[in-house]
Amino acid sequence: MLTPGTKFPEVDLFDFQDKAVHLISFFIQGYLWCGVGVKKAQVSAKNPRIWQNFMLFGILAGVVLESLQQFIPFRSFELMDMIVNGLGAGMGLLGYLKWPFIKFILE
Repeated sequence: MLTPGTKFPEVDLFDFQDKAVHLISFFIQGYLWCGVGVKKAQVSAKNPRIWQNFMLFGILAGVVLESLQQFIPFRSFELMDMIVNGLGAGMGLLGYLKWPFIKFILE
């Protein structure tokens, strides 16, 4: 996401394609991050503190990456990208709570 804009291929399949890429990539990041570094005692949908932390991390990662893009050649900051990043991270979190297939639990 911090690659210069000239390094991306010109592919224009549909409107808002870049937003779909942001949503999917942050969904995957959010989903996978939920299974990393969790102690067995914390794995529960009833433990809101840990899930709030994962959501905060997902949003913070989106804000930081989007903010850093303004310093990369041929890239720019977009508020809508930041919003879609947070939405994707949240969807990944909800997906993990519903279907927790990946678990990297620390003992």
